Amino acid sequence: MRDRWLAAVGVVVPILVTVAFLGSAPAPRSESTYSFETDWEGWAPDATDIAFGNCTAGASAGRASGMRAGNCTVDWLIERTTEQAHEGAASVKLFLNNTNDEGKIWIERAFNVTTGRSYRVHVAFAFASADFGSVNHWTILAGALSEQPRTADDLTGVDRGNTGNGLDAPGGYVWNEKGYDSTVAPGAGGCLWVLVGVWGTWETPRTYYVDAIQVTIEAA
Repeated sequence: MRDRWLAAVGVVVPILVTVAFLGSAPAPRSESTYSFETDWEGWAPDATDIAFGNCTAGASAGRASGMRAGNCTVDWLIERTTEQAHEGAASVKLFLNNTNDEGKIWIERAFNVTTGRSYRVHVAFAFASADFGSVNHWTILAGALSEQPRTADDLTGVDRGNTGNGLDAPGGYVWNEKGYDSTVAPGAGGCLWVLVGVWGTWETPRTYYVDAIQVTIEAA
């Protein structure tokens, strides 16, 4: 009887060791890059807080056009362009005439993940700005969210550093490499929403460019 009991233990122990080893395996990791050379590569423009004047119908809805709809919105535009590029010949242009002093515009993309766990998301990109000096800068929006952002409240946690290009005097557009981390769990749809854009914090028209976005997603 004693010999049979020891034999059973000898079977169980290797199984337990195997389970423990599998449980410590590295978390899944994915990396994707986007240069916008030929199309949007799954990204789409969006905006909020762009209401202007007395008209409110549709004023908070994101549109991929900078044309003013009557008296409803400030002028804004997000488009692929060859005006500036960090890699290749194309980038994404972000223009906002922030006359209401609260506009927010960005590009966004959904990434399918497994529900029930959190993920570490690193968003890196090249950002071109003509904002020099140390004052009157705007705010960069970048990171990952559980749900598709619709309002300013949804952007909590992804408002990052300012748009300054590092120059002390006017010198045109300068490309700087940016990188930001988020830890987030997917929403009911099983997606993480990654975005890159700007938050207008000064009542002036501004144009920025985004290129070479890299998104790294790893289970936390």
